[in-house]
Amino acid sequence: MQVSDELKMTVGKALGKIPSGVFILTAGQGAGASAMMASWVQQAAFVPPMVSVAMGKERGMGKVIREQKLFALSVLGEHDHVLMKKYARGFAPGEDPFAGVHTIDAANGLKVLADAMAYLECRLSSVCEFGGDHEIIVAEVTGGKLLREGKSFVHLRGSGFHY
Repeated sequence: MQVSDELKMTVGKALGKIPSGVFILTAGQGAGASAMMASWVQQAAFVPPMVSVAMGKERGMGKVIREQKLFALSVLGEHDHVLMKKYARGFAPGEDPFAGVHTIDAANGLKVLADAMAYLECRLSSVCEFGGDHEIIVAEVTGGKLLREGKSFVHLRGSGFHY
């Protein structure tokens, strides 16, 4: 489905005002460990604690999460521009997504960013396909830790039709 230029100018600007956070999602272990920036993350339940992550269908990370059933989210602080920029650009095949970054191993065996504000360990509950170009990954939060106090990184987009 194509989005008209008129819709991009009207609805796009309104959609862009929906705030999102900045998170680094990690999955896979050993040589298969990878990371990506995720911004469409939301708490989805209190009991059990759950989160939802909207992820583009073309992202290879979705396959890793479906196979291994685990991922982690590192929550970036409001001034973590260096980490945000590193992960915003993505990685070439074979490039180490953790090069130059301090990591720690979470209890679920996944890497998380040691310089993040907090992290959450997640176990896949379901993947929701709804006909859009993204899918919703729903996961139970099985662990995590606040690493430092502060405000989370909040991002507003100029248009709701691109990151």
